[in-house]
Formats: sequence, structure tokens, C-alpha cells
Amino acid sequence: MLVSTIIVAAFGIATEQAVEVQYGLPGLIGLLILRTGLRKRNFTCACVGTTVLVTLVVGSL
Repeated sequence: MLVSTIIVAAFGIATEQAVEVQYGLPGLIGLLILRTGLRKRNFTCACVGTTVLVTLVVGSL
């Protein structure tokens, strides 16, 4: 159980760092909004975070 918790935490940190490096501050804000929406089970907040991240990904193509 401890190992799986450490692995999940490491994956979360790695994802955060990758988004921050690739998309900068807007990517980090979008990821934080998405994570807050998922944690609080707020559909609107999760949709806003997802929209920000999708817009950044599509814009970089």
C-alpha cells in the first residue's frame, strides 16, 4: 500500500512538472483547476480545467 501511494504521488508530480515545462503557467493553472474540480467533485471546475488544457494542447499543434 505504501509503495502504490509513493508511485501515484511520483506520477502526479511528474505530470505536473511536464505540464509546467511544456505549457508554462497557463498549463499549471489549468491542471490545478482540473485537480481541484476532480477532488471536490465539482463538474464545472473540472470542465474549465479540461478546457484550458485541451486549448493549450490544440494550440501547440
